[in-house]
Formats: sequence, structure tokens, C-alpha cells
Amino acid sequence: MRSEINFHPLKREFWIWIGAGVILFALAKISDQSTFAFVQTLRCECLDDWVIFLTEKLIWGVLMAFAIVTGFRVWKNPDNRSKLLPACFALVATAILGVIFKSFFAVPRPFETSAFDPLVAVRMFSFPSVHTALAFALMIPMFRISKWVGWSWLIFALVIGFARVYENVHFPSDIAGGIFLGGVTGAIFSHPATEDFLRLFWRELEFRRQSFHFLAGFLSVFAHWVGFFPLRVIAILLLAGLVVSWFAAKGRFPFAARIFQLFDRPRDSKFPGRGAFYFLLGVGLSFFFFDVKIAYAAILILSVGDSFNHLFAGRMPQIVNFPWNRRKNLVGVVVGILMGTFAAQFFVPGWAAFFASSVAIFLETIPFKFRKFYLDDNVFVPLVAGAVLYVLM
Repeated sequence: MRSEINFHPLKREFWIWIGAGVILFALAKISDQSTFAFVQTLRCECLDDWVIFLTEKLIWGVLMAFAIVTGFRVWKNPDNRSKLLPACFALVATAILGVIFKSFFAVPRPFETSAFDPLVAVRMFSFPSVHTALAFALMIPMFRISKWVGWSWLIFALVIGFARVYENVHFPSDIAGGIFLGGVTGAIFSHPATEDFLRLFWRELEFRRQSFHFLAGFLSVFAHWVGFFPLRVIAILLLAGLVVSWFAAKGRFPFAARIFQLFDRPRDSKFPGRGAFYFLLGVGLSFFFFDVKIAYAAILILSVGDSFNHLFAGRMPQIVNFPWNRRKNLVGVVVGILMGTFAAQFFVPGWAAFFASSVAIFLETIPFKFRKFYLDDNVFVPLVAGAVLYVLM
């Protein structure tokens, strides 16, 4: 089946985006200062308020609504598919790559080199614009669904890019970088060849579970970073999760039971949503016990490192299995440690990230079980990683 997937149209589309991105970035870079200065002349108080609402509230509300609609469509579809699902993968990939590129290029913000003050508070560096990248990540998927929706979304995405320059937090070249990053990521994930390829893996329970963990980890860090995910919200979600799980186990909440079935292992029949509950508990405990940056690093070691550990362990079951846990192997642990280190080093020093990831991922191979009770790795991994980072730092 995989050999029958035609990737040639995707390759052509990718190189078209490469060429367009180079031209767009070059033009923006040449006119960076003049365009930026011109945009500042358009400022007025009423436009200030509208632009701030657009970039600080509206775009996140729209993206959240998009995620909810996608989840509903996936649940409603008998084979758990939706044309919107690739766009969600594109959003996550764009956000991750955007943070990586910001850290790598370390371009200062415009207000750090000009006399203009920013209209909004910002973190990290300037290039590329993640706001713009996220908006453009949905553009090609929207076009593949409907030309009218695609053109409408293109206008919205361009307005987002203009707003970030207007707020004095991005240069036009940052916007060009965001357009390229989001556009090419959305084009790759929403292409029919990619959909066919991902559909093969989506049928596997472990791929669905680890995709959820990977996505949930980044969303937790991002939501907390922008102030949408304080401890009281996590506590409310945990309590609500227990109530929903109890009703689903009794057969009184078919909507939730259907969603849980997508991600639960057979052993979770008496506690539907066990994995999601313990994952959220691990996130909450990390924020409660540790400094923010340590908590972020610990959560990413769980969501990235542990996810890759599970995926590779399942696909290479015969390669150097551990005698105390035949479901784990050396390849999965090594890949998990490296990926966890890569994700965590954006918030803590690389050497500390490597040591914490190594300890947490390796100890996760040991089944801590007492009779019918076992310590869930979704709680164990971030707490161990966080404790190691706390001692080291």
C-alpha cells in the first residue's frame, strides 16, 4: 500500500513553495525598514484596540473552535477520519517548527532596534512570525476543502500578518518567513499523498495514543505560556474528567465513550480515559512542584520523548529488549532520550535536558507495580524529569 502512494505531485508542490518563499523573503528583506516605518504611520487608537483583539483573542478563539469542530468530525465519522484532521497536524508541526526557528535564528524584535513601543507583550525572538505561520498553516487545507473558504481564510491570514507588523513586534521579513513556514507545512500535511500515508498509521491504536500525547504536551505548554492554563483550570478539568469517565464506564455518556475508545487500551475499560486523566495529572503536578521552565521541559520530555519511545519500541520489538520489560527495547529508549532532550533544551540547558530525559525515559522501562496498582508513566516521567532538573539547576 505504501509503495502505491504517489508522492511526485507533493514534491512539485513543495519545490514551488520553496521558490515562492525565497522570492517573498528576499522582497520583504529588502523593504523591511521602509515598509515597517510606513505601517507605523497608520496607527490610531481605534485601530490599536482592534488589532490587539485580533491577535490576542480572536485568532486563538478561531483556532480553538477549529480544533473542537475537527474533534467532533472525527468522532462522528464511522472510520474516525476528517478532512480537517491533517490541518490540525499542520498546526502542531508549524508551532513546533516556529519555536525551533525562533531559537535558532535569534532575531531581535523590531521594538528592540527602533523607537516604537510594542502594543502587546511578546516572548522569545522575532523570526519567523508564529501568529502568521499558524494562520497560513490552514490556508492550503482550506483551499483543498473549498475555494471560497480558502480565499476567505487567505484574507484573514494576511490581516494577521499585517497586524503583527502594526503592533511593532515583527518585521515584514518575519511575516514572509511565517507565510512560507505555515504555507509549506499546511501544503504537505493536507496533500492527498500525505493523507493516504497517515491514514495507514491512524488505524493503529498506539499511533493514535502517542499522537494525542505529542499534541497534548505542546498544547499544555503553549496554553500555560499564554495564560490560558493555570492550575485551577487543570484541577477543574481533572474533576470533570473523573465525572465523565464514571458516566462513560456506566454506559450513560456514549459521546465520551466513543472518543475514549479511539485512544484507550483494553485494560482501561473500567476507567475510560485513564491515559488522558493521568497525563493531565502529570502536567498539573509539574506546574505545582517546579519552576515554569523546568515544568515545560519535564512535560515535553513526557510528550515527545516518551511518545517516541513507545512508537519505536512497538515497531522494533525484537531489538535488544530489556529482560525486566519485554515490551521495551534499547532502540526505543535511545530515540526517546534524544527526542526528549531536543524538546526540553529550548527551556533548560542541553546537558541538563539530556540527563533528565535519560533518567526519566530509562526508569520508565521498569514496571512499578504493586498488586493491581501500577504507577502510570504519564505521572512518573514528568515528575522524575522535573526532579532531576531541579537538582541539577
